Amino acid sequence: MRLPGTIGDALASTSSSLANLSLGKAPRHRVLVVGCAYGGVTAVVNLLDMERGKARQAIYPGADLGGRRCKGGLEVTVIDERDGYFHSVGAPLAHVAPKHTSLMWRRFSRLNELKQPNLHFKHGSVNTIDPSSKVATWLDRSGKVQQQTYDYLIMATGLKRHWPAVPKSGSYEEYLQDGKSFISKIVGGDPSSPQEGRRIVIIGAGAVGIEFAGEIKNYYPGIKVTLIHSRSQVLSSEPLPSEIKEQVGIMLAEEGVDVILGNRASITELPSGEFSVKLANGTTLTADFVIDSTKKGSPTTGILPPECLNNEGEIVVNQDLTFKNAIANREAHFGVGDVIAWTGIKRAGSAMVMGQAAAQNVFVSILNAEEAESSTSSAPLPFTELPSWPAVIGIAVGKQCLTYDKGNGMKHGVEVMQGYFQDDLGWSSNLRYLGLTDVTEEVEERKMKAPEKVDIGEVGVEAVSVAA
Repeated sequence: MRLPGTIGDALASTSSSLANLSLGKAPRHRVLVVGCAYGGVTAVVNLLDMERGKARQAIYPGADLGGRRCKGGLEVTVIDERDGYFHSVGAPLAHVAPKHTSLMWRRFSRLNELKQPNLHFKHGSVNTIDPSSKVATWLDRSGKVQQQTYDYLIMATGLKRHWPAVPKSGSYEEYLQDGKSFISKIVGGDPSSPQEGRRIVIIGAGAVGIEFAGEIKNYYPGIKVTLIHSRSQVLSSEPLPSEIKEQVGIMLAEEGVDVILGNRASITELPSGEFSVKLANGTTLTADFVIDSTKKGSPTTGILPPECLNNEGEIVVNQDLTFKNAIANREAHFGVGDVIAWTGIKRAGSAMVMGQAAAQNVFVSILNAEEAESSTSSAPLPFTELPSWPAVIGIAVGKQCLTYDKGNGMKHGVEVMQGYFQDDLGWSSNLRYLGLTDVTEEVEERKMKAPEKVDIGEVGVEAVSVAA
């Protein structure tokens, strides 16, 4: 008989602990990772490596683990609303080009390196986290309330972004259907049919709007693409030099995108199924489909006590990524990626750097706790601390790419696109860096030449080449 989730999980955990004690084993250290996108998945693969005594090369310096392993071992649980790892940097490709849709979502159950007996994926959404009792309450896909206890927590839930910047569904099958439907609206039916004369309007020239405009024009040259922005420059909300924004606008024009700046737009759907787009200057456009990319993402932190957060709803953390504000068991709670308050532009590469640092610090915390309980305890190992970093960007504009950071300046062009994003917006490089392979690709991987080593370094455009 299967006991109800909350009771059954608690008894199972207690039974496991008692079994370990009866066998003279140290109890396993329970790590809960909430959210498994860039920061979360990086934390997971690093935790698994460290448990095996094979820590990866650290991006930022911290403790020299020297192959040290914890006595009890790790029990890692991931709770995520999706059943797979989605490349959100590649969303403009996934939701524009059919050949990329299925590739940008890799189901956790099919990734070879994540098939570990001490790694558990739970498909659902977390409702509350109680730091004092170290219990997360969550809803599974059937709506049933569950509870998950933990010793250490890594919050990696990111921002709540809007479709089509991210999938609106939590399962791979639903995502495929949504992607197919969206592409059909862009092209007017069959993507292989001519699109001459079709008109697409995109509202909002932030990074998402720019990349969607570029990808649509690149894959469907016959479609007229118009990008409308209320400000005088594209990327107006980003802390970037004016010349960067100006160059992105030039690149959009070179790719064949019509850019209208300094105008707000109001949208009305017509009885014909078309859309009337009225601009603030009185001009009216007619579109076959409109994409709204003006909605900002918001931190997914309502599950935490409010005292953890700043006025923007972001988690306030120390340089070692532990929660900064006074809560119970603060030192056992870590935040990574877009969900925390940090400097610079929120980026996948930054989240991955943080994911590794958080995993290192969780493991160091475990080693220090075990050492403190021994009769010959030594000085505690130091934590990895991250510096603040300046604004960095890598943005795809059709066949071109622009990269910028303060140290290397601005670079742009088709060659930059091939070196930075390749032909899949950095997805293959990302998977290679993480060391993740899909079961369906195993045979093909053996046939292919071993890929060159992919590195990720201190946060900057040239070093962090796995994602924008």
